[in-house]
Amino acid sequence: MFLSRVGRPSGFRFMSVRWSHEYAPRYKEQQKKQKGRVPVRTGGSTKGSTLQFGQYGIRLKSEGVRLTAEQLKEADNAIMRYVRPLNNGQLWKRLCTNIAVCIKGNETRMGKGKGAFDHWMVRVPTGKILFEMSGDNLHERVAREAFRKAGTKLPGVYEFVSRKSLTRVGLHSFKNPKLDPKVNYFEKLEKKPTKRHINVLKSQEPEYKLYRGR
Repeated sequence: MFLSRVGRPSGFRFMSVRWSHEYAPRYKEQQKKQKGRVPVRTGGSTKGSTLQFGQYGIRLKSEGVRLTAEQLKEADNAIMRYVRPLNNGQLWKRLCTNIAVCIKGNETRMGKGKGAFDHWMVRVPTGKILFEMSGDNLHERVAREAFRKAGTKLPGVYEFVSRKSLTRVGLHSFKNPKLDPKVNYFEKLEKKPTKRHINVLKSQEPEYKLYRGR
């Protein structure tokens, strides 16, 4: 069955437990953080861009965006309203809003530190998977419509993906992990070592290990 909605909201600035229906860090002391920038993947990384649990999913197609916990909650509710509980149906949430956004009031003087906590936020790069869905009686058309409704609740452009879809590694570039050959980076470093790799190899020599930690 799909995830339930039981629980109570967690507090701020103390050790708290994240319930299954909340978009907040789990067992973590909440601290104020900087806004930061959304990462832009240029090396062809596929981390978080492939389906790991479900049959269908929704991923970001446009440039990287910042999503708040409230926006993800509305998208989650849209999926839950449209897709009725199925036999052995599951919905996976791939994002965790672990960045605390603090906001100052209007007409406030500069300085005096950051403002008070306002909401949680997460940085989502291009190609990141947001939700995954799976079920014995789940049809592709039903999942596609559910994710379309969820995409209307979020900023940016999103696309429907399945197990047969290629992995998106950029705005206009794709990758097929099954066909692309695996690269052994250790062999490449042995043929053409970098300065950092040479320092690591030297640190493993016995004369350097003898005086380590003094």
